[in-house]
Amino acid sequence: MSDSETTIALDLAVLGKDAAALCTTLRSEPAMSWSHQALDIMTAQDLAKRALFLFLHFSKQSACARPEGRQALAHLGLVAESVQVVSGELSAALARKAENARVAALRSAKPVFVGPSPAQRVAVAADLLAKVPVQCAEGAKWVSTAERLQAARDRAVSTTPPAPATASTAPPRHR
Repeated sequence: MSDSETTIALDLAVLGKDAAALCTTLRSEPAMSWSHQALDIMTAQDLAKRALFLFLHFSKQSACARPEGRQALAHLGLVAESVQVVSGELSAALARKAENARVAALRSAKPVFVGPSPAQRVAVAADLLAKVPVQCAEGAKWVSTAERLQAARDRAVSTTPPAPATASTAPPRHR
């Protein structure tokens, strides 16, 4: 295993565990304070940043040029997309909660119910987060496969001796 493979695989495992922890938090605490919701949004944004960093890091490696590497990039992109959507859903839930509080403060105003409620948005975010650990595991598997195959190709190229020149492959002599 190369250092980058180990790092990416470990980072994906940690990212998956962190996503599962956030999912558990979202499902276990339905009535949250403003500050707790903001903290959950920042946690989701941190997950997204880390997922994008892993995508960028792996995309610079030579292994991503192979089919296995492209499959790994697809999984890393899926993880990044999922946690970005989670962050957006949580932000929308917070904004909707603030709007509902504003409307409730105006005693004469009737609440307008358009689109999903804050609780529904949090539930969608939790459902998406529940899938992230599996996506991370799949991504780690493809990254490992791509890195192993690239390392084997690199070893094969470096250990193959150059072919000796023969009459048919020798450059023509000029007189």
